[in-house]
Amino acid sequence: MELTYGTIRGILKPLLSLWFDWSIEGAENIPRRGSALLAFNHIAYLDPFAAAMAVDKAKRIPRFLAKSELFQDKRIAWILRGAKQIEVRRGSPEAPMALDHAVRALESGEIVVVFPEGTITNDPDLRPMEAKTGIARLAMATRAPLIPCAIWGTQNVWPKGYAKQWRPRQTILVSVGEPMDLHGKLDSPADWKRVGQEVMEAISVQLAGLRPAVPDRRRPKRSAA
Repeated sequence: MELTYGTIRGILKPLLSLWFDWSIEGAENIPRRGSALLAFNHIAYLDPFAAAMAVDKAKRIPRFLAKSELFQDKRIAWILRGAKQIEVRRGSPEAPMALDHAVRALESGEIVVVFPEGTITNDPDLRPMEAKTGIARLAMATRAPLIPCAIWGTQNVWPKGYAKQWRPRQTILVSVGEPMDLHGKLDSPADWKRVGQEVMEAISVQLAGLRPAVPDRRRPKRSAA
């Protein structure tokens, strides 16, 4: 196993395993060999860790598309680069390079993890938002299996805009679906939109099966005295 990833995995996995109650379903849908593109909904800052736990259960190493701001944080930048994560410079001329790097990773038989919305959902009820075009373009450029996945429970721990609640033994659910059968032309924006909609609809179905098991316990932040 790669040195940086293996080191961080050795530290974080036992901590995450002990701190939370995990339920990861469908990890057998992640291929043990060869490429796959995993698409997750995004509801909280803890989501990448939940996605990594699902990929790890399949005994694979994830390559995340991560926003460039994380690569500018000196506390974690060395980890992201050492673990060969893929930097996305949104809104810049270099932004397309991220897709090129992701295509190369998939063509080399790796697991690439994407949050198609590009950010944590701003829907008050945490419903998935519209997908960016990258997920469709990656799928059509590589024909790698595209697997819809859903996360629930992380919003109770480290949500955006609400109070953090790091008490132990909270439940985190991950559902990994079956590969989707997608069709479209790589140079067709209409197909990019249609495929993106199909992916988010599949993720929404996965998410609907998880939500009843864990109540949404987000609480407002305490106002300053």
